[in-house]
Amino acid sequence: MTSRLLTILTAAGLLFSASALQATDIRIKVKNKSLGSKTTGDTRKSQRQLKIEIDNRDREAYEGVTVEWIIIARDLRNRKLSIAGSDSKEIDIPANDDMEVNSGPYSISRTEGKIEQIDNNRNRPDLPQYKVDPDSGTRYAGYIVVIKKDGEVLAEAATAGMKKRIAALTKKKSK
Repeated sequence: MTSRLLTILTAAGLLFSASALQATDIRIKVKNKSLGSKTTGDTRKSQRQLKIEIDNRDREAYEGVTVEWIIIARDLRNRKLSIAGSDSKEIDIPANDDMEVNSGPYSISRTEGKIEQIDNNRNRPDLPQYKVDPDSGTRYAGYIVVIKKDGEVLAEAATAGMKKRIAALTKKKSK
């Protein structure tokens, strides 16, 4: 029994060490940087950009690597997700070094809602009635960043749970 357990543990160790040799040690840190905003009437339009920091802790340099990003926005009225921007860039990642890649700028706009008093309440004249027009537009919801080389994913980072939520949108886009 103990020799069988030892054989299983040895086989598992060999499998783990073989997969560990092929694994990359690239870490991604993403910041959502504001480039400024402009207010026109009730509408505020914000220009933003993702600042992607890539930390290659691997001893191997990677040339011809593609960095892909998707920026996700949420509609303020119906809370549905949409893609605010997406793009890719080809870069070279040096060994044991870190670098920074900036996404293209993307815009998110928001219109402030209005609250106005309408006729008095017939049943309770001391309590006025209001008409509420809610906020509309989009707000930043998250990101997905993937680093690929020859179709193989080397590293990826995403806002928590965003890959599952946005899967339907990315499938529609790729068709």
